[in-house]
Amino acid sequence: MKEAVIIGAGQTGRGFIAPIMQANAYHITFIDKNEQLIDKLKNKGSYTVQYFGDAKPPVEVSGYDAYTTAEEEIVNILANADLITTSVFAGNIKELVPFLNKAAQQAVKKPLRIVCCENGVHVKQPLLDAKIPASIAEGVIFCTTLQPDAEDLLLVSEDVAELPIDGSVEGMDIPIQGMPLEVDFPSLIQRKIYTYNFMSAIVSYLGAYLGYEVYGEAAHDPQIKRLTELAVPVISDCIAREYHVKAVDQLAFTMRAVNKFRNKEIYDTVYRNARQAERKLKQEERLYEPLRLAVKYQQKTGCIILTAAAAMHYAVEKENADLSALLHLYEPLHVVKQLKEVYGMLQNKTSLQEIIHFCMNI
Repeated sequence: MKEAVIIGAGQTGRGFIAPIMQANAYHITFIDKNEQLIDKLKNKGSYTVQYFGDAKPPVEVSGYDAYTTAEEEIVNILANADLITTSVFAGNIKELVPFLNKAAQQAVKKPLRIVCCENGVHVKQPLLDAKIPASIAEGVIFCTTLQPDAEDLLLVSEDVAELPIDGSVEGMDIPIQGMPLEVDFPSLIQRKIYTYNFMSAIVSYLGAYLGYEVYGEAAHDPQIKRLTELAVPVISDCIAREYHVKAVDQLAFTMRAVNKFRNKEIYDTVYRNARQAERKLKQEERLYEPLRLAVKYQQKTGCIILTAAAAMHYAVEKENADLSALLHLYEPLHVVKQLKEVYGMLQNKTSLQEIIHFCMNI
């Protein structure tokens, strides 16, 4: 039996990646730094993945092994893997370097194949910088998976059939149903982050401003719906032009994101989507890049500036970020004055309707 190692036994690793590997007859080994989670996986021996809206029958994942990152055996397990995936959050990838490097040097099946399944652009860079002798690719996650009860292993997931991976990486030619090889992967991952994650940011940060806790309820707020509808043509046009995609195809891509976030059967929280706002405001991220493209293609920037200002407001108020440092990031785009104006309106608790009206003229 082929061996798959999933580093990161959280929602994406267990709820999305593991069912794909099990369906392809891989034996699964989970590795995670959370000792309590690993103990629970060992003791239970199986867990269930249900699907929002009962889109398909539940899947039971079983017959796996589970180890913590502190256990010495993991290097040998990794060295014998046919495929390794990571789902640990992009900022934690660098923590994997020591044992992945050892495993790659001892690999039985060379080259070691690693797919970083994180929500970001260039997330594999720490592994490349470490010169790990392995085939290292990235995957793009379109699937939302949630854990309703922190004490239970049960997960609830979208019924998403595929995890596209970068097909341009040498050594990644392994036939796994549900993991198609994407020829132009850089464009796909960037379009995903700058479309899906930007549209999600509208709901997250304006939802937080309005005091919503449930994501689906925020997505249906009349003013947030209005802002979303103003953003759709701007984002769709900019991304279609930047990535040479047919306008109709990019518009459909954008609307899939909007419809997903308005699906109340996907019970999610504003907090889960809004957290780590400072990271999400950086270059090559979901707020900076759409704004850069809007400036580049001379589109109206108001809806993006409002979303970025709301993210800054969240970062400062909820996460103790430094506003001056956040604004400094946006100086190359020559929009700091507008960001300050909108931030001030948010700080003064101006109605969202009034702020949107102001931003329509930016």
